[in-house]
Amino acid sequence: MQQGCVLVANHEPNLRGGSAISRLDLIKGLVLRSAAIGLIAGAGLGVLFGSTLFFFVIWTGIVGAGLGLGLGLINGLLTSAVTCLFFYPLRNRYRYRVVVTVVSALTAWGGVIVFGPWYFSDTGMTPSTAVLIGFSSVLASAVAGWAGGLTGQQLAHWYGSKSVADRLDSMAPHPANAPAQLDKLRYWLYGCFSAQKWGWAMVALFALLSYQVGNPILKVLVCGDRNADVISCLPSPRLYTSVAAGLRVSLPVFVCVTLVVVLVQGRHRFRGGR
Repeated sequence: MQQGCVLVANHEPNLRGGSAISRLDLIKGLVLRSAAIGLIAGAGLGVLFGSTLFFFVIWTGIVGAGLGLGLGLINGLLTSAVTCLFFYPLRNRYRYRVVVTVVSALTAWGGVIVFGPWYFSDTGMTPSTAVLIGFSSVLASAVAGWAGGLTGQQLAHWYGSKSVADRLDSMAPHPANAPAQLDKLRYWLYGCFSAQKWGWAMVALFALLSYQVGNPILKVLVCGDRNADVISCLPSPRLYTSVAAGLRVSLPVFVCVTLVVVLVQGRHRFRGGR
């Protein structure tokens, strides 16, 4: 059995006791983990998102790393505030997981959807480039929102494991040899990412395909015609107009998909609890 975040993935007892971690340690843990995940995920997803345009790979990777680190810090502070105000000590792990997942997803989604138009707002561009950047910003925000949701689940997983650490200690087998000092970082990162490894694999695949496949699909959704000229579909083919058009057709799709996933997970959880 792995340590850290993975521990609670294998043991989910219904415990409603006090917290096994101080507020200061809780804030430091949430902020540091959120920033680390944001930095690594931002860099990796940025490289994958820009991989179809080879000369953009380095730029998207650097921008993704910086944006991921910044949003990770903001998300860590927000989740820390929510946790200390409403979930300290932790009494309802499922509710906390939902709240932190939503907060993290909205933080990442909002930060990325605002960053694109802000960064290119003073850049001269043709209508075609404006539409391309606008639709790409919408797709990048979808990738970031998904990754933010996974980050929130990881943070909730970690806090849940710390909250019941004393009670689970008797159930957890202790390794014969403690990991070496140089391996602590590897164990720490593995514990933070492994609980949702399939989710990270799917969001990475989505990031890789979103530019090449997602842009044509988004154009079809906006225009209603596979071969239509996107510029002729928009009343004013500029950056903000293309972002608004992409959000208008993509948000309902994302909301419907999210609701279906939540309902399926809730039904599975209800059946598993009987």
